[in-house]
Amino acid sequence: MRILVLTNRVPYPLNDGGNLAVNNMLEGLRAQGAAITLLSMNTSRHWVDQSNFPALFTQLEQVATVAVDNHIKPLGALKSLLQGTSYNIARFNNAAFAARLKTLLTENTFDVVLLEGLFVCSYLPIIRQYSKAKIAYRQHNVEFQIWERMAVRAANPIKKWYLRQLARALKRFEIAHLNDYDLIAAISPVDVAHYKALGCTIPIISIPFSLPPQQITLQSLPRDLQSLPREELNLYHIGAMDWQPNVEGLLWFLEHVWPRVLAARPEQKFYLAGRNMPDRFHTGKWPGVIVAGEVPDAAVFEQDKSILVVPLHSGGGIRVKILQSMAKGKAVITTSIGLQGIEEAQNNQDVLVADTPEAFAQACISLLQDRKKVEDMGLQAHKLIQNNYNQYVVTSRLLKSLKEL
Repeated sequence: MRILVLTNRVPYPLNDGGNLAVNNMLEGLRAQGAAITLLSMNTSRHWVDQSNFPALFTQLEQVATVAVDNHIKPLGALKSLLQGTSYNIARFNNAAFAARLKTLLTENTFDVVLLEGLFVCSYLPIIRQYSKAKIAYRQHNVEFQIWERMAVRAANPIKKWYLRQLARALKRFEIAHLNDYDLIAAISPVDVAHYKALGCTIPIISIPFSLPPQQITLQSLPRDLQSLPREELNLYHIGAMDWQPNVEGLLWFLEHVWPRVLAARPEQKFYLAGRNMPDRFHTGKWPGVIVAGEVPDAAVFEQDKSILVVPLHSGGGIRVKILQSMAKGKAVITTSIGLQGIEEAQNNQDVLVADTPEAFAQACISLLQDRKKVEDMGLQAHKLIQNNYNQYVVTSRLLKSLKEL
């Protein structure tokens, strides 16, 4: 099977969920015999020098990139606002990328064009015009839902109003194209149901984020939790800190949850890492919080830490960091929104779920006081990932669906 994959950024480096999702799917499809051509925007906001491209790219049939300036421009944003169109989408409409796409479609024959994420879906008409390939949309998030949730939580009235306009324009675009594909591969059963409720009538399946077998390992689980000093059972968070839902969630945790944890455990530490860490986290006065910023190796950072906290209150799709940590045997505390998409996980068995400051703090305290529970929860989480999010299992299901097209 010959597949053309379109992405709105080069899927590298592997330091965020979107890039990891694309990379792991490319690896899985290639391992099962698919011949893959990759066409990516090399954007100004996430520029990758060609000399730094990963070894995986040399194993694909072709890799083509097009430079795209996607910086946020006030005039462009204002124009979209006045026209009622989505500026989130408009930033990725690029003539050079469209021309390169036409060339690839006319010079090659593909069985499937796989659209990775909503921001390349505006190129649907070009694909239909220049190719007979089936079109599959791999949905990473219900995008407008992210902005709706941020609007609800925004305190500034002007910001709230603007976020609502962005959400509405994005929703119009997302719904308008809902039945334009031949297949939708949604990131979770929740999103499948959401799209059907919005009017999706074409074939739609759930294809979650997947992990390579070598990443589903218990090597980071402490060998003997009972022998650990008290302070070694630590809370931590690591994630992309240029993603607004992460910032909002962590500020909520630090302002409303962390003081309650410290009241019960005054010597407790909380470790925070992530790229593009906003200054407010470095300058904030939070006792016991150690801000590492961007770390060179996430696995090394996590090695001696036991309990991941993911206090999300907006966002969509599936939380990659939760899956990665569960695969390593970590205990996880998150919110209902943070757990969204990980349908198999059971509260108080595979993870702890809490949505209020009081409940979230109590979840933290209960695990910090119960080392056996941390170990048991980590083992359960590891088994869940092995059975449901294994790269081979997930990509086999996607490839089968693509062949059936």
